[in-house]
Amino acid sequence: MRVATPWIYSSKFDLAAIIGPPVVITAIVLAWGNKLAKLDTPPWLWVFLVLFIDVAHVYSSLFRTYFDREEFKRRKSLYLIVPTVTWLGGIGIYAILGPVVFWSCVAYFAIYHFVRQQYGFLMLYRRGEPVGDLGYRLDQLAIYIATVYPLVYWHTYSRNFQWFSEFEVIRIPWVWPEYICRAVYVLALGAFLVRELNRWRVTGSLNVGKCLLLFATAAAWGTGIILFNGDLTFSLINIISHGIPYMALIWIYQYRKRSNSAHSENRFLKFFQLKYVPFYILALVVLAYFEEGIWDWFVWREHAGIFGSFHWNATNAVLVVLIPLLTMPQVTHYVLDAYIWRVNKKGKEEVRAVIG
Repeated sequence: MRVATPWIYSSKFDLAAIIGPPVVITAIVLAWGNKLAKLDTPPWLWVFLVLFIDVAHVYSSLFRTYFDREEFKRRKSLYLIVPTVTWLGGIGIYAILGPVVFWSCVAYFAIYHFVRQQYGFLMLYRRGEPVGDLGYRLDQLAIYIATVYPLVYWHTYSRNFQWFSEFEVIRIPWVWPEYICRAVYVLALGAFLVRELNRWRVTGSLNVGKCLLLFATAAAWGTGIILFNGDLTFSLINIISHGIPYMALIWIYQYRKRSNSAHSENRFLKFFQLKYVPFYILALVVLAYFEEGIWDWFVWREHAGIFGSFHWNATNAVLVVLIPLLTMPQVTHYVLDAYIWRVNKKGKEEVRAVIG
């Protein structure tokens, strides 16, 4: 068999850091999900999931944008305008429409972002394949339905997990949209599999990365949202399968950029060496700890054992400004990813690979 995969870096790296995390955590949940679904998240696991992965992956985008002076200078206006607009827009929504609408907007933007991440990864793994033909449309349909169908299921049937505070998904009052999406889901994934197997039979080559990415996505989203109905099982799959690949992608992007002679004057890229990986992770955890500490001191008051017992009873006027400020890095991360990951296809098409 000839492997025809345009790996993001290499087969070993991609399988370990991009495709591996959703596969491994899905296998763990499938094996022990019935027990995990009944458990509350212990503090040590909360630290690992939230500080080391969930919030940390948001700040990893700083190493691709604001910390890279060359990149920041190239898009200075964008990098200054986006956080300002997201903060001021958040203040307006929170002040005028209230916290429930505010958190719903953030949550649905996050959902859109998560869907687009998987689409972006698939587009990266199909580099070099024809664009605009039936196979291309089938790839698009397959990756979208692999994420959208579980979301439709979540919006149709009651689930025992909550993603954001003061957020509940908009309920679909009928079951027939779920039935239709389920049929499209089965047909699209089946057609994708048949086409890839047939191409393998005819050409002797198989795009392993693209196939694994699609079915790892379908397995992770289906397991976390449909098969199991617990907050911990959902959080494990959602956070690990989303955050770790993004942090890995940021690192390897800058690592490869460092070897490009066109960026030889960019001294910041010297940081991206294997010996500095622990410092990269430590920097992300420190930033995450600082942000989550402010959340806990001023808003949540849930983890005194981790952040200390200091609390301040912030007035509503303060929260109107503070909460949008604290969500600004997250929302900025969502917006900027529509710009920083782009793959040009010989001038015929620009694919926005929204990965993060």
